[in-house]
Amino acid sequence: MTEPFELTATKALKLIKNNKLSHIEWVESCLERIKTREPIIKAFSFIDYKKPIELAKKCNQIKKENFGIPFAVKDIIDIEGMPTQMGTPFYKDNIPKRDAGSVAIAKHYGCIPIGKTVTTELGHRHPGPTVNPHNYKHTPGGSSSGSAAAVADFMVPIAFGTQTTGSVIRPAAYCGVVGYKPTYGDFDKSGILSNSPSIDTLGLMARSIEDIRIMRNILIEEELFLNENLNINNFRFAFVKSPYWNKTDDDTKVNLEKFISNLIESKVDVQEIDLNNLILESSEIHKKISGYEFKRSISAERFHHYNELSNILRNGRLSDGEKMTLSDYHHLFDHLEKHKNLINEKLSSFDCIISPSALGEALSGLEYTGSPLLNTTWTLLGLPSITLPMFTSKNNLPIGCQFISKKADDNKLLSIAKKILLDFS
Repeated sequence: MTEPFELTATKALKLIKNNKLSHIEWVESCLERIKTREPIIKAFSFIDYKKPIELAKKCNQIKKENFGIPFAVKDIIDIEGMPTQMGTPFYKDNIPKRDAGSVAIAKHYGCIPIGKTVTTELGHRHPGPTVNPHNYKHTPGGSSSGSAAAVADFMVPIAFGTQTTGSVIRPAAYCGVVGYKPTYGDFDKSGILSNSPSIDTLGLMARSIEDIRIMRNILIEEELFLNENLNINNFRFAFVKSPYWNKTDDDTKVNLEKFISNLIESKVDVQEIDLNNLILESSEIHKKISGYEFKRSISAERFHHYNELSNILRNGRLSDGEKMTLSDYHHLFDHLEKHKNLINEKLSSFDCIISPSALGEALSGLEYTGSPLLNTTWTLLGLPSITLPMFTSKNNLPIGCQFISKKADDNKLLSIAKKILLDFS
């Protein structure tokens, strides 16, 4: 018999609607799962064992659709009354009195915050204690480490993460869950620690596309439906290996190329497109913009806690912004607009891009959360992207496949993703 914590939000809500499950049973099951598994997985920086039960009781009394979804939130996102520690030791007593915009919306529509998930230091690269649920000796990825691990280990059905480079897509791929980064600006970012405001994006992790759709609808406060009658043969796909293909591990290459072959055999229109030079240029533009903005975004920590920051942070994105002037920054955005136009022109005849989610399976060891090289371009351009748990490596670890669509084509992307999972995974 399936335990409530194992259910996707979609399935649990259906059972609740049919009076076969209560919100209290669902939330209690998730909390019991956390109590059992958290000492091993270390996905949370803070857990509230009391208030979620109280909220679940209220949800039982309010019979509304999609009410009562338990969810977790990356610990750079504010929840009233819960500490926002941001992966640092010096913010352990930082308890906000105001919810982040996204959290306030989710709570208004009945979602129940369970706790805060582990993030890398200030959402950068220095890792937290979280392990990969599939192999405890491997990284869960970052910077949304705890969110990916909590969903993968059935602690919660849905978790919030953020992405400045690859911080939703990569950990979701490493942990074998669905990770979704919407079109830039679709989700509110107030109450979230800024890394690079012109790039930062709130994202979602779940174990089903339908759960992503439900939470997306909540956060945009609109009811959008997926195209259930979608014919994948009516779409054109661009297969982008990227200039980092030679750094991608063999398992990822073999599985992805086999998937592309299966699509072609099924009469799906797939063409390999060379964007290597443009993707390399994206990496340089992203490095400069994110470095300059990060230096300003974390000014409080730079001025008041510099010696408490890790060497990885001081010598990483923070140092990337040291030599840029405001004039350089303005010129860079002029260049970025031209760069976006070139890529968009190259991809104008395609509905969806297929690319690896990461360079391979989750890396062994917890010291490094992995490379975001395969996510940088799409984040810089503000395009919606999703990673699907499509493959398994020889080491029995998940390997994700990344799908990207045009700006504001999120609903099409989610519909295509659901069809891909149904027919090709």
